[in-house]
Order: sequence, then structure tokens, then C-alpha cells
Amino acid sequence: MKTIFLILLSLLSIGAQTNSTKKLVERSPKSTSAVTTELAYDWKSHTSLDTVALVNVLDTDVLNALENSGYSLGEMLGGSSKEIQTAQLYKNSATYRSFADVISKPIPHNSKTDQLPKVIPPNSGDIPEMVRMTRNFEDKGKRSDKDTKGGYFIRHLSNNSQYPYTVEYDGDEPRHFDARWLNSSYGFFKLIAVVNRMDRVDFVSNTCGEVRFIYRLSYQSPKSSSTLPFFLNVIQQYPKQENCASFAQKWLVRSEQSQNLRAAGDKAPGQFAELLRNGPLKDLSFRQLEVNFQSLRFTSGYMHDFGGQAMYMQRIFAKRNGSLVPIELENTPDVSRIEKNPEMLNQFVQFLKKGDNLQKLDQGTLVIDFDPNFLSKFAVSWSTLSRARTANKPYTRLFQNKKALLQTVDISKLQFIKSHDALVERLNNLTCMGCHQSSGTAGFHMLGFADKKFSHGFNRQELPFSGHTFAESIRRESYVLALADNDKPNVFRPHSNFPVATWSRGTQAAKFESLSLGHMCLLGTDHFSAGASCAAGLVCQKTVSTAGQAVLFGECVKPKQSLAGAVCWQGEITENLNLPTDRGEIPAYNMFAFQDKWKLKGSLDLGSGYRCGLPQGGAPLGRSSRACSLDEENFKKVEFKKGNLPGEICANQGGNGFDLCAATGDSGSCLESRVVRAMLDTCSSSRFCREDYICQKMPEYNKISDAHYGTKKDGKRVNLSMPAQIRGDIVAQAHESHIGFCVPTYFIFNMRVDGHPSPITGLPPGEPRIDRSQPVRGYK
Repeated sequence: MKTIFLILLSLLSIGAQTNSTKKLVERSPKSTSAVTTELAYDWKSHTSLDTVALVNVLDTDVLNALENSGYSLGEMLGGSSKEIQTAQLYKNSATYRSFADVISKPIPHNSKTDQLPKVIPPNSGDIPEMVRMTRNFEDKGKRSDKDTKGGYFIRHLSNNSQYPYTVEYDGDEPRHFDARWLNSSYGFFKLIAVVNRMDRVDFVSNTCGEVRFIYRLSYQSPKSSSTLPFFLNVIQQYPKQENCASFAQKWLVRSEQSQNLRAAGDKAPGQFAELLRNGPLKDLSFRQLEVNFQSLRFTSGYMHDFGGQAMYMQRIFAKRNGSLVPIELENTPDVSRIEKNPEMLNQFVQFLKKGDNLQKLDQGTLVIDFDPNFLSKFAVSWSTLSRARTANKPYTRLFQNKKALLQTVDISKLQFIKSHDALVERLNNLTCMGCHQSSGTAGFHMLGFADKKFSHGFNRQELPFSGHTFAESIRRESYVLALADNDKPNVFRPHSNFPVATWSRGTQAAKFESLSLGHMCLLGTDHFSAGASCAAGLVCQKTVSTAGQAVLFGECVKPKQSLAGAVCWQGEITENLNLPTDRGEIPAYNMFAFQDKWKLKGSLDLGSGYRCGLPQGGAPLGRSSRACSLDEENFKKVEFKKGNLPGEICANQGGNGFDLCAATGDSGSCLESRVVRAMLDTCSSSRFCREDYICQKMPEYNKISDAHYGTKKDGKRVNLSMPAQIRGDIVAQAHESHIGFCVPTYFIFNMRVDGHPSPITGLPPGEPRIDRSQPVRGYK
């Protein structure tokens, strides 16, 4: 079947316990198949008699009700008050403060520039250390004919509050996360998702699975509100029991309870939150806290080839005597330590050969626990073009000169893994950076829905999670239903790049759906036994390769593409694995992966009337587009209510002056004043965007001012229509159906560290300064 089943989102009633649960379980299906394209499954539309299992809670009203009744971050960390403001958390919660200080201890900033001091004290935290190591770093490569010095020079590595904010010829100085948001009167940690992870019992056998409470750093300032690319994952666990069915049954839902909630009207979110508190969220205990956040971003103007780059930091914390302390990351090797002690890699290979470890790796459930010294306590990942970068593949790095050792691993009896390159790829995907950068939205998988209180209409994502999480939700729903039935679930976990599948219980293989345009696809059939093929009319193309490395994944493309949004360039990455030797010990093997280069190798054919921009405009691998007609601009022939999902739609291409918008501290309003529309590809629960792109929520073009919509370039209007002519009912239909359009991830400012006000004053950094004294940067 073509698309997609999501037992999702919010506003689901919880299955009654005791006798009524038994009746529900008896009705549950023995397999889960793709049966609907609905993204939101809520009490307003749930009339089916089928029993389903809730795996994600994402409705903002329900989450706010939970946050106000015991599930604020402060309470989840052991406090007694409902604290979410980061200044309050830092002052009153020693547990939170111990975490924040690992990211960055409070350091007085330079009073003139509002930057970290020139001399950074030792042991100041992850962000100050990154700034210390990266400042004054020079790439001496050739940039352009006008470049007299070569490469680029990172002078300051600035936060977003620099006075004045400087914009040069082709972009601004690289920006790092301003850690003062972790102790700000304008910052808040908002609960954006509750995720049922009972399937984690396959990894943590001394529990009955986990529940994850995901918080996103947000702010409300005098002039703007937004979220930031900073996520905390508070993991709680069920106690170990001989049979975990009773916990799974608490997640079951039925239509009768939805009817009761429909009748409750405005009180329904609170009632649903109460059902959660008294049902699946009981009997939980704290396990650990995980953090993943964007720590550094280079604009596409600064590095033309990749279309921009960003670094993400990951850590896991456990409680020790009331403090949160970093612990080993799951399955993520300490590459630098292992390269200094090669015997550790030999020990790892012997570990793989023991018992059923290879079979667990084949199934995707391996836990590497033979020696804690093998694992890292700190990791970074990189976008863009992450599918092909060794920076996100630590086991590729470890085995690149150890092929003979790798070949000693006998894979002949494995069911899924069919090559040693696939074995290494499977290991990579079990690491923090490998998972986060496979079919993720840049470095993340769970984004949550945009809360109107913390977002602007031009700064919202439409889909609440990545394509991988969508596919995983279907697998997890099948898993929970099996547990609730006292049946054996299918424990196979596909690679994160794999698509939606139909799941049967036990050991039967999953049946994967055909891949749509832009989806990750396997290059050949020699690596994995199971997989999915590109849909009819599409071919699997290696659009990104890496010199000297095996790249297993390409993307589905259409020959002579006549569709907006499609990839239109292909090229090769040349990696620079060198680390500077003048800055002390570097905490991660890939900390300086921004030195990697991507070189254009050719173009893909485009249909008549379409053009392709270069990545330096911010679109990784380029994207095809064309001008909108007047009818397309007004949505004259679009009707989403009839179940139609056009391949392309007239939407917000971007606008001139993205760097100037970043300087305003209110990027959403700035983008609204610079509307430039073009035909772009659509996205929904049945069609996720390609790698490095995000599904943006349709702005209400019909409600903005004539002056803003009448943007001009070189004295000529860039749009044909005016707001009064644009069909607002189509925008409303798009919102109701969760249909958006694909843009490069960093075109949405809530996915980047710049474009936000000061965490100290809540105000923008002031009028930007234009500096044309520096040479054009980037590289050929």
C-alpha cells in the first residue's frame, strides 16, 4: 500500500485497565500495515473499533497540561516546583545546574563585544572549549581569484549577540550556541513530546522499557518568540517484571473513550493528560538525561560548497549524589582513544564474535558493553550531506586501515547484513552521530509541533518529526500491540534510512514500502538482504560520494526531472582528517570536520522551465524550482480537501537578506517582510523531504500586508499577486491536513543558532554593520 499508518500523535484516550483491557487486546490485529495518510489521530476523528497503541504524544495543549501537573523539567529532575524558566532552574535546581555547567559554566562576557573573553578559563565547559579550540583557525586553501590569502580565517567564532552584528560580502562569521540561554529570564524548556519506547527492553533488559519526555529550549523576549535547536531527553523507565504486558496495555486506546473526550470540549486536553498521568506515566523512575543541540553553524556564504554546515553535540547524563554527570554514550566509540591503543579495536572484534552478538547486530539490537573505556562520553555530528561523511561514521574511521581485521568477522550466517561494508554501516547507525544524521532533520528526529506562543508564522515546521521517526512509530506501535497481547514482538530494527514497513510479529521479515522522490535508497543489492526500491519512474542515484570510502546510500531521482525541489547537482566529498596540534587535546575525532570539501562533479537533467541554484545559496546539492504563475500564486486550482497532494506548490522560496534577518533578532517577522515565492515541492506524512531539507508550515500569505508582499528586487516586484487575491481557505486546508513545503533546514530560523535575540537583554544585537573589506570566502 502506498502510504502511511501512524498511531500517533496526541489526544488519544488510554485503554481501560483490568477486564476491559482484555477485551481490547483480543481485538488487536496481528500485524500493522499502512492504512491511512492521516498524520493526527485524535478523539475528534477516532471512530474506528480497532485497538491501537499510542506511541507519541505531541499535541501542544495536552503537553502544556502535563507540564502544569507534575511534568515540568524542574520536577522531572527531582525538584518540587513547576519550573521551566532556565534562570529559575539554574538558581533553584542543583541537578539542572550541574548539567548546564557541563555545557558552559557562567563566564563574564566582554563588555564591548558581548562575546566570550579573549582568554577562556580552563574547564569552562563544552561550548567555551569549542570556542577556544576553533578561534583563529585558518584554512589556507584557495578561495577565489580575488582571494589574496587563501581559505578562510575564523576570527571570533561569535555568539548571536555580537555588537555590532557584522555581515560581510557573502555571510557572517560562524556562530556558536550562546550558552547563556541555559540561565536566562527569557529562556524556557518546553515539553514538546512524550514518546513510548517500550521496545527499548531489547537494549535495557533490566527494565520493561522506557518513556521519553522531550524538552526543547524556547524563549519569549520583548520583541520575538521562538524555539532553538536544543533538545533534552529525560528518560524514565518501567521496573523489570517477568511479563511487561501490563505496562503495554496501559498504552492501548479505543474509540469509546475518544467519544467521551469529544464530549468534554475544551476540557478534553486536561482530561487526556489526567488519563496519561494515571495510566502509562505511572510507575516510572528516572534513568538518565540526554542532550543533543546545535553547537556551531557555518553559513552557506562562509562555506559555499556544502550549502552551510552545522555541528551538533551529544551527551548522556546519569544522576550521582544529586548531580548529573556525563556517562558513556550508547554504542559510540571513543575514536581518538582507540586509535592511540589499537588493541582495543582487536578486543572489539573479539566481542563481536562472541555468543549471539553478531546476530544482535544483524537485528539492530546490539549493546556494546565489553569495556566502558571503549565508549566516548562526548560526541559531535555534522550536517550537511551527512550520509557520506566519516565525521558521522566512527566505525568507518576505525576500520578504514584495518580491512584485514574486519574480514576475520564471519558474516555468512547473518540474515540482513550481507557485506562487511554493510556490517560497518550497521555499527555506524547504532552510534549517536550515525543515528541522528540518518534520515534525520539535520541533527534531530523529534521536533514537536510549533507552539504558537513560541513561534512566528514564517518560522514553523509542519511535521513534528523526521522520516525515520515516522517509520519507527509504525514499528513501535506493532511492538507494543504484541507485548499487550503477551505475544512475541518483531525485534528487528531497520537502518534509520529505511522507509515505512508493514510489520508482522515474531521473526517474519518486514515489508518495506516503495521509495518516493528524494528518499534514501540502497546503491545495489550486495549489502543488505532486505530493503526497498525506488518507485516506478525513479532511479537510485549516487548524488554524493566520498573519496576513498564506500557510500551505500543514494537517493531516488527522476530522470529529466520536471518537479520542483528535486536534487540537481552531484559531487564528491574530500575529507580532511587532520586535527590542529597547537590547541591541546581535542575531545572528539571529528571536531574539525568543517574542513571537509565538496566538489561539484556534474548536474542532473531538469525539465523544461526549471532552474537549479548552486549550494552557496543555502540549498545542499541544489534544488530545482521555477517561477509561479498568477493562478499558482493564488492557489486557484489547489484543493487539499479532495485528498489531492500536488507534487509542487507556490510557496516561500526564501528572500533576500537572510543574514540581515539573522541580525534583527526577530527573524520570523523579518522573513515575512521579504516574501519571495516560487514553485517548491510539497511534503506531508506521506512524503517527507529529502536529506538536509525540512517541511515548513504554509505561511498565511493572505494575511500579511501589501507592503510586505510587494517585495521588489532591482526596482521590480518579485511576486505577481497581492494578499487579498490569495485563497486563505487553501492555507487553512494545508494546516488541517499537515501539508507543507520543503526548504533547506536552515531556512527555518528555529533550526539554527543565529537569528535570535540576546539571552541577557532579550533584544536584538542592533543594526548590523556591513563590512566589505574582507575577501569573498568559500572554496571552488
